[in-house]
Amino acid sequence: MSDTATLSRLFAAIEPDLEVVDREFQRRASSGLDIMDAAAAHAISSPGKRLRTALTLLSGRLFHYDFEKLLPLSVAFEMTHLATLVHDDIIDRADTRRGIPTVNARYGDQVAILLGDYLFAKTAGLIADVGDFRIDRLFSDTVATVSEGAIIELRSARRMDVSVEHYLERVNRKTACLIGACCKGGAIVGSASDAQIALMHEYGLNLGIAFQIIDDVLDYTGSVEIIGKPAGNDLRQGLVTLPLIFALRNEHNGRLDQAQRLFQSQTPMDEEVEAVVRWVNGTLAIDESLTLARHYAARANALLTELNDSEDRQTLVELIDFVVSRSH
Repeated sequence: MSDTATLSRLFAAIEPDLEVVDREFQRRASSGLDIMDAAAAHAISSPGKRLRTALTLLSGRLFHYDFEKLLPLSVAFEMTHLATLVHDDIIDRADTRRGIPTVNARYGDQVAILLGDYLFAKTAGLIADVGDFRIDRLFSDTVATVSEGAIIELRSARRMDVSVEHYLERVNRKTACLIGACCKGGAIVGSASDAQIALMHEYGLNLGIAFQIIDDVLDYTGSVEIIGKPAGNDLRQGLVTLPLIFALRNEHNGRLDQAQRLFQSQTPMDEEVEAVVRWVNGTLAIDESLTLARHYAARANALLTELNDSEDRQTLVELIDFVVSRSH
């Protein structure tokens, strides 16, 4: 079964509400300025999995399903996520995302920066619609943490001394914290207890770490047809991720020098990138990375066992399996 078909099955119970969120997102992202609306529509058109929206809704359904408040919350999370992607593409000088031109490639850096800022600003009104000071603080803390993660990533670019611990800190701040916030926010709106809110936050953090590790593995094992970008894209951007960390830790036959030469070039040749990708795939690094992803997936699963059994809890369990087994 394809990833799209799997998600369609998992999200069947919330599909009508996901569509409402999609429509509300497009409405709230509209500015009335032609260039901004065109850039926003282009950014929104990039196909996504709606994972963050689904996690927000499902986390609310576990307790008390207040869709009137979950709607603006879900849109705010998706806007925050999209804003970070738009800004990331500028920093990375990326030309494509999921197989289509990035906003900066289509409209230029200036428009892309302002679009990201605009989307961040729009979340303030959405958060106000939820009407819970805990959500205000959650968004403030989450955006600050994601920004810190981006700075950590930027400062560690083209460095070969990145440890597993440093990598996990970066992933926790830049990717997992937003997924954790979706689960926590849904539980808050669902009137969960403090202990249940903390549990859902931890579930999301562990799921988010597993998600990013798998993303980083796919950057070495996937193809442009599958992942929407050529394998080794992180290498081209000078980003050291978990597979390379593991490969370098276990290899001392000149591979460190080879990787260093690649990172010293701002525009490495495709042959150089492909050579490192082949080498990493020929080591135990991919299996080691998958093992660590499954470790965090197991932690997420263990947390859910503390909640009462329900169809929504089972969906969250199956989402863990999807994250670690997806092909793109």
